[in-house]
Amino acid sequence: MEIKKLLEKFEEIYPLYLQENWDNSGLQVGNIDKELKGIVLSLDLEYETINKAIETGANLIINHHPLLFNSIKKVDLNTQIGRKIELLIKNDISLYACHTNLDRADGGVNDNLADILGLTKVFLLEDSDQIDMARFGFIEPMLAKDFAKIVKEKLRAKMAILYGDKNKIIEKIAICGGAGSDFIKVAINEGCDLIITGDIKYHEAIDAIADGLLILDPGHFASENHIIYKLKSDLEEISDVNIYTYSKEDKFRSII
Repeated sequence: MEIKKLLEKFEEIYPLYLQENWDNSGLQVGNIDKELKGIVLSLDLEYETINKAIETGANLIINHHPLLFNSIKKVDLNTQIGRKIELLIKNDISLYACHTNLDRADGGVNDNLADILGLTKVFLLEDSDQIDMARFGFIEPMLAKDFAKIVKEKLRAKMAILYGDKNKIIEKIAICGGAGSDFIKVAINEGCDLIITGDIKYHEAIDAIADGLLILDPGHFASENHIIYKLKSDLEEISDVNIYTYSKEDKFRSII
């Protein structure tokens, strides 16, 4: 199977038209007319991700976060981006990103997050000002601090920050993998008790608490890294090549 044939099938599950206007999902580097030899999945394009592809003979890397977001005018091999592009080209490895289309799609980042956390009656969290990315659902009523421990464990997060009254009974939960602070107001309007998302700023948390919404921040990485294992399962259904995953296991955050 050629790489492009695999990507055509993949895009039937996670269509590129779902991505946001500012995004750059799709092919980043490489020649997709070549025969597919293997796939490596990773949240970000780390040097370790490329090395895993080299070691295993894989010639396609699929990342969640694009390496190339903005237009570039030169490929400087003394920069981090330049060095990674050089490694990819020298080793005949194609790079593909599946970003906000994966966040929005059925069965993507946020649906998978809801499933992992055991949310029931899951719906889109949306209003006229936001795209249909975040979700909300329900858990059995429990203390916020107890649910925070469950989330931290299930997402294998190094740490999780709970903003608000840890002894509040919560039931209606909003979620947005990655950086989802734009959905705080929507969650408040929906009457959610808590939102789970990453990259929360101090004043965003203060304002949300004042409006009655708790925030649980397990980190950008932990709130999304689970999806690479879901993608592995998806790709095994449409390809017979070896598929590998690479993860830093939340080493971006450490407790001293």
